[in-house]
Amino acid sequence: MPFLQLSHVSIGYPTSGGTKIVQSDLTLTAGEGELIALIGKNGCGKSTLLRSIACLQPLLQGSMQLNGENLREISPKRRARLLSVVLTEQQPVASFTVQELIAIGRDPYTGWLGSLTREDDRIIKEAMEMTYLEGFAQRNIHELSDGERQRVFIARALAQDTRVILLDEPTSHLDLPNRINILLLLQKLARETGKTIFLSTHELETAMQVADKLWLMEKEKGVTVGVPEDLVLKGIFDRVFHHPSYEFDKEYGSFVVQKMLDKSIATRVQHPASLMARWTTKALTRRGFRIIPEASVELFVDEAERRWVVSHEGGSVITYSIGEALQQIHAFMNK
Repeated sequence: MPFLQLSHVSIGYPTSGGTKIVQSDLTLTAGEGELIALIGKNGCGKSTLLRSIACLQPLLQGSMQLNGENLREISPKRRARLLSVVLTEQQPVASFTVQELIAIGRDPYTGWLGSLTREDDRIIKEAMEMTYLEGFAQRNIHELSDGERQRVFIARALAQDTRVILLDEPTSHLDLPNRINILLLLQKLARETGKTIFLSTHELETAMQVADKLWLMEKEKGVTVGVPEDLVLKGIFDRVFHHPSYEFDKEYGSFVVQKMLDKSIATRVQHPASLMARWTTKALTRRGFRIIPEASVELFVDEAERRWVVSHEGGSVITYSIGEALQQIHAFMNK
């Protein structure tokens, strides 16, 4: 029996004219300890699906079970012990310390007095350790960087000690190092705690490297589930993300901008797969050059001497960087 089971689920939200159905008749499963990334274009329903699983908005149709329990029929307190949520926008109270904010995660267990036991303190301490927040306990939440603050909200979800953690765009407001660090942290937590972690994200290339499974959503066309490598080999990304301005590179697992190639150049390389050759080709195509067997200007990538030799009409110039080579190519072509 799957750990999390969504059966014939339809999701959406109310509008002034009625109800907008975003996705319909979804049947999906997730296992324990899996990191699952929800990806897809804007408007496909990533956030709506997460919020529906979290019971923050009603299902339009279908049912959800977590470890045999119907999530819609249990009490809010029971549900709070099974699911925790980290939303995109968090509004902490300015006077909260890191420890106080993380301690809020213990609310489903502390009773109406809210008194923390030794067990609560232990769980809070472990949550801080797992999210690299040792030494932050008495820091005010607004004194932290965006990346540190996001780790605090993840620690609060850990302190809630739920079987499932749901994160809606947890990296959308972070710089590149912090985006990568948060995704690596979530991968580590799924593996070490056995919790099932869902995140919606636009960081497709990074998500492919850390997620156990992808739920690839298409607007009003359902969800394709699979490990990232299988989805690449099946050509799913080629179809879903097809666009005249870019394409998905299956070999490198990244998106490549389609460039306007309005000039021609010939190249000679010693090792086509080398870094020098690859980055030279990237620079040439970025500048609008189509590489052909013969042209008035030729560029030789001399890896042995780590130099680029530009030749034109019997003359040649030696350069020692791609930037210098591009300048010389431009000079030759404008003679």
